Amino acid sequence: MHKKLLWGEMTRLELHDLSERVDTVLLPVGSIEQHGPHLPLDTDTFDAMYILVEAVKRLHEPRPPILPTVPYGLSEHHMGFRGTITLQPQTLMALVMDIGVSVKHNGFEKLFIYNAHGGNSNILKEVANQLRYDVGLQVFIDNGESMEPGKKELVKSKNDVHAGEYETSTCLANREESVVRENITRPTLRFPHPSMEFDHQPPFFFTWYTHELTDTGAIGDPTEASKEKGEMLWERGVELLARRIDQICFRK
Repeated sequence: MHKKLLWGEMTRLELHDLSERVDTVLLPVGSIEQHGPHLPLDTDTFDAMYILVEAVKRLHEPRPPILPTVPYGLSEHHMGFRGTITLQPQTLMALVMDIGVSVKHNGFEKLFIYNAHGGNSNILKEVANQLRYDVGLQVFIDNGESMEPGKKELVKSKNDVHAGEYETSTCLANREESVVRENITRPTLRFPHPSMEFDHQPPFFFTWYTHELTDTGAIGDPTEASKEKGEMLWERGVELLARRIDQICFRK
């Protein structure tokens, strides 16, 4: 029985044996970018691995292995604040493409990507199609949708899309010591027009830089966050993600 969850912790023999018993590999994708004055720069990267590990713990053997996290993403819109590292779209696409080709070469048929950074979504969809058409690898992507049911119920702040009530709550729940509480403040938000607020329906797409919209780097209200709320968000999200992985993962 395989007790190891991480691809990188396994020996080549253990990984080979697992590839003959389960057809799916999990890939966390995050970013290194500013998260206001109070959250760590690697929030998305940490959370992508965190939720996958917690979800896989709830699955029965054999369990799909988790690849090392892709730590960088497309974060150009956050470059107005220090600490952000961004890739070019073609760089992220080439990296995930190469990972997918290698996954297929190792005998797996499916790649499940958990993406914790919204800026990566469009490119990941493109590379998913390319991997399916060019390599024959079936790709599934969760862009945080597993967390959405809890978010809609528990998070009440307007325009809460980055380092606000939601992310501050989840960070308080999974690594409270990394939150600089004294820096938690309500930002002043400036949208080009009321119809362009993120909560406006129907949504209005426009290009933006974070520093044009907020004075602190947060979009949403982190002062409304709580550890208890974060724990509920994680519990619901992890449970839903575990069910989603279980639905697509074939065990031999």
